[in-house]
Amino acid sequence: MDKNKSLQYNFAFEAMPILFHSQTSGFMNHLEKDGIEFIKFWWNHVGDRMEESKRITPAGITFDVEQIDKNTRLVLITLPTPKEDGDAYFLALIARPEKRFAWVRLPNTAVYVLSRYDECQAKYQTAFGELSPRGLYRERGIGLNPTKLDFKRVVKAKLEKNKPEKKI
Repeated sequence: MDKNKSLQYNFAFEAMPILFHSQTSGFMNHLEKDGIEFIKFWWNHVGDRMEESKRITPAGITFDVEQIDKNTRLVLITLPTPKEDGDAYFLALIARPEKRFAWVRLPNTAVYVLSRYDECQAKYQTAFGELSPRGLYRERGIGLNPTKLDFKRVVKAKLEKNKPEKKI
């Protein structure tokens, strides 16, 4: 956790991706059972590890779950309006059934983020990227309109692009 960054940054770029990637089925079970309270619990948990001055309420956090296909679900988390450079607008968590080879768990999840990017010269000062299971960020584009609809459209396009082709 980077104590120099905001609660919103640490929640979006560390807590959620690491938790989701490492315990996908448990994450989804808790989300289905407890809903927004599960997400707020983790928001507050991250906040408890930060200075009092960096803590903010989880007001404005929402989520939606959409079944993309038989094996893929999209969890879209809307975060409070970013106040600092690097804070996230949205998180997209892509859940698929766990795959294993012997005792090794094969990577089959994805986490995308749209964040505020003050250095961007585009019309919209945003950065779109992917977060690895260790919370490492890989930028995939800049200047995306920071609306839920546009973010969801880009995430779905990434899913289509990464979908294996069916053999005829």
